[in-house]
Amino acid sequence: MTIKPLATLMGSSMGSQTDLAGDGPADFTAQWSEARFVYPLYAALAEQFRFAELPHPLGELPPVRPAREVFDRDLRWLDEIDEKVRAYQIRQLPSDVLNASERSLRAFIHRQLKKANKTTIDRDKIDLLLTQYFALCAPEALYRGEIELTDVAQVLQPVLVEADATPLEWCEPLEEILAALENCHSLRDLMEHGLLEQGRLLKDSAGSMFYDPAALVAFVRFNFLLRRAFIRMLHEDVSAVRHAIDALEANEVRAVDCRRAGFSAAETTTQLRYYCENWRQPFHKDYTESSVTHAFEQLLALRADLEEAVGRGRNNLLSASAPKPKEKPVIPAPPESEIPVPPTPSTPRPAAVQVYPPTPPAPKTGGARETTECAPKHAAAPEEQTPAAPTGAAEMEKCLEAIWEQLIAAPPSRGRSMSTIVLQDTKVLLSSWEVAAFVAEGGQDAEDLRRAVVARALLAVAADRRKRSGELNALASALLLARSEVSYFQGRVEQSKQAKNTEAAVNLGISTKRLLSCVEESEKLQP
Repeated sequence: MTIKPLATLMGSSMGSQTDLAGDGPADFTAQWSEARFVYPLYAALAEQFRFAELPHPLGELPPVRPAREVFDRDLRWLDEIDEKVRAYQIRQLPSDVLNASERSLRAFIHRQLKKANKTTIDRDKIDLLLTQYFALCAPEALYRGEIELTDVAQVLQPVLVEADATPLEWCEPLEEILAALENCHSLRDLMEHGLLEQGRLLKDSAGSMFYDPAALVAFVRFNFLLRRAFIRMLHEDVSAVRHAIDALEANEVRAVDCRRAGFSAAETTTQLRYYCENWRQPFHKDYTESSVTHAFEQLLALRADLEEAVGRGRNNLLSASAPKPKEKPVIPAPPESEIPVPPTPSTPRPAAVQVYPPTPPAPKTGGARETTECAPKHAAAPEEQTPAAPTGAAEMEKCLEAIWEQLIAAPPSRGRSMSTIVLQDTKVLLSSWEVAAFVAEGGQDAEDLRRAVVARALLAVAADRRKRSGELNALASALLLARSEVSYFQGRVEQSKQAKNTEAAVNLGISTKRLLSCVEESEKLQP
């Protein structure tokens, strides 16, 4: 049987706006027109991520007048790509492809908005694509000036006909986050305040309200301003690293201890400068959220290492130029029995870290979880449990105590700040909320954070040992522990979200991402 071209079925009504309710000529025309506009983006995604074979030769568009068989096949192909693609993959498309055509980007967005039952994956794609559309179509004057909801609504009008600039009360936290951004001068400030996670939590809690036209406008404005601030802070961090290297070389310092950033204990300034000049965001094919987190944290850790080295150099110069103090008379030491015993620190020692919790959190839906979910299947009951892996309770307890003693001996300065602890010659960076879990806070949330820090510290120590001596057993054990702990922490984050405990969800969420990043990096060291 000969298949007639679809254009023949449409007759002379091609381009007509009638009969949109069914599969009439106008409906076929609208679907095919959208498919042809969006095809280059879907073809680029399919090629870059090997989703599927292209239905047409590379670089060619679908025909203007397709046979019905081609029409049906191509629309099915677009649907299949839609099911596979994720927001972060769209972000990885080359700029000249993603921004090649306003009409193509608009068609891409319309395909997502028309879906009846949208998932979180669909929401993330719509969130990204609308922000990308605004960035593509906004007047240049808006890039550096104030941006109001009315500005965003006007730019989005072609793709979001009902774009509404009315402020919504439940979107007010977005304004609070943007206000906090004004006081951030480094990505470290952004991460320390958990601003990215706060915005994500608001999107997660919005549900179907996210698709309110006024909410979409508010989130696009928030995303764009957040992206603009992020780029500003990133440039400041990279610039600070360059200035620190310049200062060290000016003082004839040619090697720096940068182990906290994952480099060697005597990394040359030449190699550090090369790293800085060639640093770029990790938007490769192996892109994951945790790998991006690791890349930015490595940059921030490098900045901290270099600025500490610069500070030590200045202190040494001041010490050398300062007048020597007069010698004090030697006073005989008192008998040992008369030496006063220093008082015990007022901060109580945190409770021991449990390898596997006796009462894991309940899942998002359904009944209570089995108490052995985070443990190996052969684990015993809590009261008679024995370590299921070489990294057991005793080693975790020892690690916790070492961390606690260092933090008590040198408490952090006032305000939200980072702290560094050293375990077996390995530096581990702790956030302010992680420090507080050891020295100031109690309860289950603090216990979770302590567990996350201990798992990350043990993994960092084992990874360094693997690099230095080639030992693999400790790394395998630490990885086993870290993976099981991640499963538990993810459940706890979801539980905090359900309880509207935003601070706990944000803090543990960030600590969990850092642990995941360490897991990914450590897995590369395995044979």
